[in-house]
Parts: sequence; structure tokens; C-alpha cells
Amino acid sequence: MAESFSAEGLDLLLGIFPRGGTNLTTSYLGLFTSQTASTVPAATAVLSTYTGVAEVTIGTWGYARQSIAAASWGAQAAGAGAAAGGRQSTAGQVTYPAATGAYATAINGFFLCNAAAHASEIGIFYANFDDVTAIASLALGDIIKVTPTFGLTP
Repeated sequence: MAESFSAEGLDLLLGIFPRGGTNLTTSYLGLFTSQTASTVPAATAVLSTYTGVAEVTIGTWGYARQSIAAASWGAQAAGAGAAAGGRQSTAGQVTYPAATGAYATAINGFFLCNAAAHASEIGIFYANFDDVTAIASLALGDIIKVTPTFGLTP
């Protein structure tokens, strides 16, 4: 499983700490279709222009980014997987609505961003699914569940 922070995401985080900026009260979970089941967008990816990253088209099969309240994130703990040796936090499981139609484009992972809509959002963090397996396609009624984990290593 690969994970990466985008440069724009690091800028957002550095604007909060140590500069004393306003923390996000809500983050949003989206799904990306670019890269592969074991690779993620590069640090140069810019979500608002879809430079270096492609997202499931909002509205396709009923897809929309899902909100994650700041309070949903758990306490910091020892990192596991790609964050082994570091620290991580896990949010409650996020369930996307049942697909309203078939979707044949592979979904390779998830991202966290700061906005529900596509316009001037910032992609903070990209990760593949833990099992390093793409969701090859969706059929009518399929449901995607993601338990997002955000980790840092020294």
C-alpha cells in the first residue's frame, strides 16, 4: 500500500501548526481512479485542477465525497502498515451510498481533502486500499466502505 501527502496538503497542515491557523472541523473522503492499486498521486498532484490525480466524477453512480467530522478521528496511536514506526489516527468507517448504476473504471484508493465540492479544494493525503486491490468495477447496488487512517512516520 502506498501513501503520500501532496505539497498543497503539507502547506495546509503547516498553516495550522505551527502557525496557529484554523483547524479543519470537517474533512472529506474522496475516491481516486488514477495511478494503480499500489501507487498514489505524487506530491505535485493538485486536486482542484485534477493535475496528476483523477477522481470518480461527482454524481456518477451517486458518488459524492463523504464528510468526516474532526471528532470522528481517534486518538493517536502507534503506526501500523506503511506508518509503522510512526504515529497514526483512524476515523470511523465511512460508507458510500449504494451505486445507482454500473461503473467500469477502477477505483484505486482514497484521499482526504478540505471541501465537498470540486473547485478550489486541497488534496491533503492519498492512500491505496489496505489490501492493495483496486475496486475493478461497481454494479448497481454495490456499496464501498472505507476506514480512513492518517499516519506519519519520522
